[in-house]
Amino acid sequence: MVDAQKSLLLLKEYSLCRHCLARQASTSRRQAGKKCYICRGLFDDLDGLAGKVLAAAKQYQFETFLIGATLPTQLYEREDALRARLKIRGRENIKNQLTRELGLRLTKMTKKKVDYHRPDIAVNLSIIRDGDAEATARSRPLAIEGRYVKKARGLPQKQEKCAMCLGKGCNLCDGSGLAGFESVEGMIAKHLMKATKGQAPKFSWIGSEDKESLVLGQGRPFYAKISDPKVRTPKMKFKESGIEAKIVSVLDDVPDTQARFAVKTRIVGKCERPVSADDVRQLRSLAGAEVKFENRSKIAAKRIHSAQAKKAGDSEFQLTLHADGGLPIKQFIGGEEYMEPNVSKLLGAKCECVTFDVLAVELHSAKP
Repeated sequence: MVDAQKSLLLLKEYSLCRHCLARQASTSRRQAGKKCYICRGLFDDLDGLAGKVLAAAKQYQFETFLIGATLPTQLYEREDALRARLKIRGRENIKNQLTRELGLRLTKMTKKKVDYHRPDIAVNLSIIRDGDAEATARSRPLAIEGRYVKKARGLPQKQEKCAMCLGKGCNLCDGSGLAGFESVEGMIAKHLMKATKGQAPKFSWIGSEDKESLVLGQGRPFYAKISDPKVRTPKMKFKESGIEAKIVSVLDDVPDTQARFAVKTRIVGKCERPVSADDVRQLRSLAGAEVKFENRSKIAAKRIHSAQAKKAGDSEFQLTLHADGGLPIKQFIGGEEYMEPNVSKLLGAKCECVTFDVLAVELHSAKP
């Protein structure tokens, strides 16, 4: 009865469309021929607005969506004034009704679902003061796991950030966030953006290697998160300039913590004196050793699971280690910084790392 009385009073004093009337008094009766006092005809063009939303959404591959809206403050002010005068409380507001109505239409047109927590895309409809509307969409970042093999020396793993946007992605860097594509990161980023039609990939590497190192076997795993992807089920596999990389899987998210991993590394080292048979035996004795070193003002420890060694020249040796990931190879050979044990101390002579190549990277665990 109260709603009926309010409805009659509203119809008598205000011209309201059926949508705006229903928000106030749970009825859909309306006065004909006059523009709505609150929305000024906005709800009369729901199909047109839904068409704009659909056009923005169709640029993306998605299964779930969420619609938002930016409305002129005058719409809220008129509804608030009406409700204050008639003491109407606890009702849905104009923005919520508009996005709900548009969500129903988009669901019907696309057969996709609304998701209020983790939608694949978010579409925002902006209503300008004179009634014009513009819809824009943006997708949830996409996380992937990949692997790369590096068969050419001279390529760094990482790329410097774009000086203009500092990694966010801009016109200067073609949306990559990078200063170029002359690295493992740059080449993979370029192909990821092409595969996902997204931008500014952010990488999490499972270990690292030197610029002159090779990465062989099944390659090094990595994670990447791509901003605003239009393709959510990408496929990527390429060979370029000695780099072979592929997407292994699409993830819910990049792991929060660094995965545990082990690395098999082939090292060529040089000693300041000739390498003897006893030196080779000493190098083999590293199997089972725990190497301790300073890392970010803390003492870290990495275990060597196996060690194979042989002479590689008069004063050179080849050492193949299977060890926990994160062991600094050059420091381990040279021993310039705190590292116990290290090869130079073990052989009693100054040694240096000539090259080291990654033969295998074994990923033990990853927490998504």
